[in-house]
Amino acid sequence: MNLKASNVKSDLLYLTKKKMFFSNIYTSVRNKEGRILRDKEVSKLPFVSLNTPHTYEWKLRQKSTKRITDYLYLKNTKLNILDVGCGNGWFSNAMAVISDNHYITGLDVNIEELKQATRVFKNNNLQFVYGDIFKISGFEQKYDIITLNACVQYFPDFKTLIKTLKSFLKTYGEIHIIDSPFYKSEEIIKAKKRTKIYYKNLGYPEMAKNYFHHKIEDLQDFNILYQPQKSFINKILRKKDSPFMWLKFSK
Repeated sequence: MNLKASNVKSDLLYLTKKKMFFSNIYTSVRNKEGRILRDKEVSKLPFVSLNTPHTYEWKLRQKSTKRITDYLYLKNTKLNILDVGCGNGWFSNAMAVISDNHYITGLDVNIEELKQATRVFKNNNLQFVYGDIFKISGFEQKYDIITLNACVQYFPDFKTLIKTLKSFLKTYGEIHIIDSPFYKSEEIIKAKKRTKIYYKNLGYPEMAKNYFHHKIEDLQDFNILYQPQKSFINKILRKKDSPFMWLKFSK
C-alpha cells in the first residue's frame, strides 16, 4: 500500500501538519509515569522483565494482545490493518508478525514515540505514519481491520471518532477496541475528578484537559468479545486478566 505523504523523514510518513502541544505534554507525562522504555525493551513488548515499571499491567496486556492476535490469525486471509494511536509501535508489530500477508499501518500524533517505532520495528509489512485522523484524506474504504488499543480516552468525541473510522472500512470491515476505559453515565463525574487529582499530583494538571471519559451507552453498535469477570470465584482463584472489554464493530 502506498500512502501519499506531505513529507517523508527516516521512514516515518507525515500525512498532516505537525502539532506539538499534545505530543509534548503526553511524552512528559509518560516519562514521569515511567512509561518511556528503551528501544530494547520496546522491541519485546508486551513481554517485560520483572524490573520494568508497570510489570503487572503488561502481564494483563499480554492476555488481551493474545486474544486479538489469535483472532486475526484465524482469519487466514490477507488483511489491511490500521492501528490508530499506535504509540511506540509494539502492538502494530504484534499484528505484523502474525502473517506476511497482513499490512499494518500504525498511526499516531506522538512524534517521539513514532520515531522510536520506526527505529525498533523494521518489518516489510509495517508502516508508521503521523497524522490527525480527522484531517487525513485517502483512507476511505481501505481497511479490513481498524484497532484502537488503549487510546480512545485521548479522543474528545467518541461518536465522531467512530463515524470517521467507519468511513475507512472496506465492506465487511471491523473496528476493534481493547484495553480502553468506558464508564456508566453516573460514574463520569467522579471519574473526571479522579483524573484531575491524578494529573495534578503528577505535576501536569493540564493533561486532564486531554483525557476524556466515554460512556458505555455509546457502544450500541459494538459487540462484546471479552467481558472482564469480577466474580467471587475469580477472586479466590486469583485469576488476573484485563479489566477492560474487547469490543468489535462489524460493518
